[in-house]
Amino acid sequence: MFSVRTTRGSIAIVLADMAISYLIFELVLPLLPQAPEWFTPTNLYGHLIFFIFTLIVVFSGYIAGLYSYIKYIYPFDLLKRIIPAFLLSSLCIATLTLFNKILSLSNFQLLIPLGLVFLYLYLFRYILLFVMPGNREQILILGATDQAQEIIKESQRKKFRGYTIVGIITSLENQVGADFHGVPILGLIHQIEETVQKHSIDSIVVTLRERRGKLPIHELLRYKMMNIRIQEGSNFYENVKQKIIIDEFLKPSWIIFENGFYHTSLHRYIKRAQGIIVSFILLVALSPILFLVAILIKLESNGPVFFQQDRIGRNGRGFSLIKFRSMYYDAETINRPMFAQKNDPRITRLGRIIRKIRIDEVPQFINIFKGDMDLVGPRPEQPFFVQQLEKIVPYYNMRHTVRPGLTGWAQVNYHYGDTLEDGKEKLMYDLYYVKHFSWSLDLLIIFLTLKEVIFGHGQ
Repeated sequence: MFSVRTTRGSIAIVLADMAISYLIFELVLPLLPQAPEWFTPTNLYGHLIFFIFTLIVVFSGYIAGLYSYIKYIYPFDLLKRIIPAFLLSSLCIATLTLFNKILSLSNFQLLIPLGLVFLYLYLFRYILLFVMPGNREQILILGATDQAQEIIKESQRKKFRGYTIVGIITSLENQVGADFHGVPILGLIHQIEETVQKHSIDSIVVTLRERRGKLPIHELLRYKMMNIRIQEGSNFYENVKQKIIIDEFLKPSWIIFENGFYHTSLHRYIKRAQGIIVSFILLVALSPILFLVAILIKLESNGPVFFQQDRIGRNGRGFSLIKFRSMYYDAETINRPMFAQKNDPRITRLGRIIRKIRIDEVPQFINIFKGDMDLVGPRPEQPFFVQQLEKIVPYYNMRHTVRPGLTGWAQVNYHYGDTLEDGKEKLMYDLYYVKHFSWSLDLLIIFLTLKEVIFGHGQ
């Protein structure tokens, strides 16, 4: 086994990528329909073309960051680099074929071997970075704190991750040698130098809150110059837990100066166009099913087919959310609005079924088409709960800086909430989405939502 954490290992990975790419091009290209006769392993010109294609693959991987090994937290981080590398390779090869008509193959046939190349590169790296523990980023945590505990719990929950928590160093002598939630406390802060050398540390995560007189500033500066990453505990927590922690230490200045929380007009326009096109197509395609559900709702209980409810959208603007009625009529007018609950007695028998498979949410495509919502975004909340949550949860109104969505990051990571505390927990995921607003995150959320729908995890 070679390690990605050494120069020799990095060079070996580049050579392995070249070998994988070259072999696939050599084996698959000659088999394509209408392939030129010289696309054979015995032809020198064919070898030259295979080698050029291989160099394009490696160059595209380098541009896309495939060789930045310490930034892979989870397998999706790898996918976010594989896809751009594949697209860049496709563009480069397509451009090359424009200048050399001999290389031209109809029906995008070159995408077949190119797709196989990147599939194997993904599997190769998946095994290398997430299955082999020795290749994971070696993390040392500075401080045995509540934040450190949360980071450790998340690392124990994820089997396939790109980092290993080697241990903790502390400022309290009586903690040395103890076990902190399954991770050893290796020594005191003033022993950081020997700890880093002994365990080949790649990153130091600082979770200490009280740092005056405790933080080894000079040592950390030296390690920074030695290419050891020094990370704030809150930032590493955000990457690992994939949500933004909300506590008394989260200041407005952090949000102001932090990267993210910036949405380009182009992204907004593309997302709006996507919402219009997708919602129209799905409403037309699903119309027979929607008509059948409407009939069944009318047959089961009195009341309208659709349930309309006031919700808060982008910039605090109210709108009327449309759903299939899954509760008995006037379920929420008896007392006051309530959070959805497990085994909610207000839900009809048909309502439980359509909630499980999320059919009750389909009429919201009308809201998406109108511009009240997007496909992906924080779920819109009722004004009653928004008023309450804004009083007790800091930064709650930041979730309204983007359009609400049919599904969201909180929905695929957290269960249905029936308390204000759940509302705070979901906000942590919503803020993460607002900060990292991107097409790749939207794609992941849609994939995870489809998985929930298929396996019936709805409530």
